[in-house]
Amino acid sequence: MSDNNIKNIDSTVYHNVEDLFTVIGASEENIEKLSTAPYSYWRETIKQLFKRPLVIVCLALLVIILFFTIFGPLMHFYPITSTEDQPIHLAPEANMPWSADYWFGTGGAQMGYFKRLDLWSCVWVGTRLSLILGTVVALIDTILGILIGSLWGYFRKIDPIMIELRNFVNNVPSLLLYFLLMQFLKPSFWVIVFLLCMFGWLGLAGFIRNQIIIIRNREYNIASQTLGSSPRAMITHNLLPYLVSVIVTVVSTAIPEAVSAEVGLAFFGLSFNPVYGDITLGQLLTSATNNGEWISNPNLLIVPLIVLVPLTISFFYIGLALADATDPKNHR
Repeated sequence: MSDNNIKNIDSTVYHNVEDLFTVIGASEENIEKLSTAPYSYWRETIKQLFKRPLVIVCLALLVIILFFTIFGPLMHFYPITSTEDQPIHLAPEANMPWSADYWFGTGGAQMGYFKRLDLWSCVWVGTRLSLILGTVVALIDTILGILIGSLWGYFRKIDPIMIELRNFVNNVPSLLLYFLLMQFLKPSFWVIVFLLCMFGWLGLAGFIRNQIIIIRNREYNIASQTLGSSPRAMITHNLLPYLVSVIVTVVSTAIPEAVSAEVGLAFFGLSFNPVYGDITLGQLLTSATNNGEWISNPNLLIVPLIVLVPLTISFFYIGLALADATDPKNHR
C-alpha cells in the first residue's frame, strides 16, 4: 500500500475526532453523588438496630426502670433495713393499699421480713441489687466463655477434658449442686455470683468452640499459620471477630437470665438474707407467694412483676435485635 493511501485512511479516521468527542469538564457535584460514605460496622449496626420500633420501646422501658432504680428511693423512701443510726420503718398495718404515704402499699402479713414494709422502697432497692448482680454475672460468664471457648476450639488437646466436664454438668442437676454448696457457704453477694457463674459460662464456651472449629481451617487461617502467626494472634484477629454478634447477644440476654436465676434461688431459700440488708426482686416475689396471700391481695405480686416482666422482656428482645443488627449480612 502506498504512502498516499495510508495518509488518506488516517485522515478519514481521525478528521472528525473533535466533532465526535467533546470534553465537558469535571463537576464536583456529580463526583460527590457517585462517591459513597465509608463503611462503619458499628454505625451500620446501630442504624439497623433502631429501624425496629420495638427496640426503641424496650430501651425506653429500661431507661425508665434504671431511672427509678437510682432516683426512686430519693423521691420517696422509708428505711427497710435497720442500722445504728436509723431504725427500720414499719407501717401501721400490713396489706395497706396504695396511698399517698405508701405508693405501692405495704408488705403482707405472711411476707416474713417484708411484713409492714414500704413496697415502693423494697422494689427499687431490690431492683438495684438484682441489676448489679445480673450485670456482674453476665460480664464474668462472657469473659470466661470467650476465653475458655477460644482455647477449647483452637487447642484440640483439651477437647476430651472439656467434653467430660460438659457431660458432667449436663447430667447433674444444678439445683442439687447449689443445695450442697450452700450447706458450707454463707449467702452473700459474691457467693451468689459464684453459684451463678460456676457453670454459667459453659454454654457460651461450647458455642464459641463449635464456631472456631468450623472456621479455623479456612484458607486465610491456614495462610496465617503458614506465615507463623501465634495462637493468640489467630484467635484475636482471625477467629473472634466473626463472633462479635454472638458475644454481644449473649451479654444482653445473660443479664435477665441471671436475674431470673436469682429468683429461682430465692424460691428455694438459697439467695440473700434480707435481714442483712440484701433485698432483691426474687425475695419479694417469693415472699409474696407464701401461703397464697397474693390471691386476696394481688398488689403484693403485681408490684415486683411490674418491674421484673418489662425488664426481662426488654433485655431479651434487645438481645434478639442485636443478633440481627450485628450480622454483617444484614448491612448494606
